[in-house]
Amino acid sequence: MKKVLFATTALVMTAGVAAAEVAVSGDGRMGMIYDGNDAQFSSRARVTFTLTGESDAGLSFGGAFRVDQESDYTAGYAGSERSAARGTAGAVWISGTYGKLSMGDVVGAAEAAIGDLPEVGYTDGEFGGDIEEINYLVGDGENEDQGPTILYEYTVNNISFFASATDGSNNSTYGVAGSDEGEDVPSDSVAYSLAVKYEGSNWWAALSYSEADVYDLDPTSTSVTASASELALAGGASFNNFSVMATYLKYDDRFVSGPVLGDDEFIVGGFAVDATLEETIGLGATYQMDAILVEGFYRKDKYDLIGGGSESYDSFGIGADYDLGGGAVLAGGIIDTDYLDDTVADIGVKFKF
Repeated sequence: MKKVLFATTALVMTAGVAAAEVAVSGDGRMGMIYDGNDAQFSSRARVTFTLTGESDAGLSFGGAFRVDQESDYTAGYAGSERSAARGTAGAVWISGTYGKLSMGDVVGAAEAAIGDLPEVGYTDGEFGGDIEEINYLVGDGENEDQGPTILYEYTVNNISFFASATDGSNNSTYGVAGSDEGEDVPSDSVAYSLAVKYEGSNWWAALSYSEADVYDLDPTSTSVTASASELALAGGASFNNFSVMATYLKYDDRFVSGPVLGDDEFIVGGFAVDATLEETIGLGATYQMDAILVEGFYRKDKYDLIGGGSESYDSFGIGADYDLGGGAVLAGGIIDTDYLDDTVADIGVKFKF
């Protein structure tokens, strides 16, 4: 695959000092999205800076961010925009004999070990609300207002260890205390995640545990008295041209609101919630044959309603990519999910520069 790469090299006159490099790459896409009612045009272009270097002692270090991440106001609050300069977008890292340490907008330990379900479509699942992304309790958007996330990774033989945390200062805990996305729920405690993964010749298995604070069930209180927790177990295998994966997540005290409508509401930390997310089951499969890649996933989320009873939300998607060569891929996908109560689709071309 051809790549257009612009690089600058800083040459230091001191003997033994390695060169540093700044590389510029990009991605783009153009096509159409069907939202269940109408078809619309959709396009995007982005530029990414990747910075790498090496110390005298052989430590590798670097950073990466997109141009649009330097001033991202999608959070919706004055003074709370996400940016690489603030450590809430992009990432920096350092690695050596004793593992890799990353900080910024990085995934939590659970997602680093397990990952998400396969992305389908030319928008990589965005047209379906990114439903293929597992709702991990720590990192990767779930705690994006908690400041930078720190992630440590270390591999010995076939076993990899992961640990991550957010510092918990001046943060909100969307998805933990039951607030709607964007609501500011203050907390000063750390959210953390631990994971371990074993990789065999053509299979892998992973286990993770995550925890983040929730609030006193007294409607007049905002003190932290309990924690939401997440236990995840996953595995996958590859044979011939097929790859499959399965994941199971069990939650405790994870209050939610929004798409789930119960018979009654409950107050947690001053916010109305209507359910607790109890478990998530995910299945994914891919098939690669020459230039054709077929991907699919199934997901089920189970909720216990505050007013009594339970509900399950099902989602599935399937898509195909055809590699045109030179960094261009023709792709399309279909997603049906109870969260949207509709079937959506997309088709278009995506590029890598």
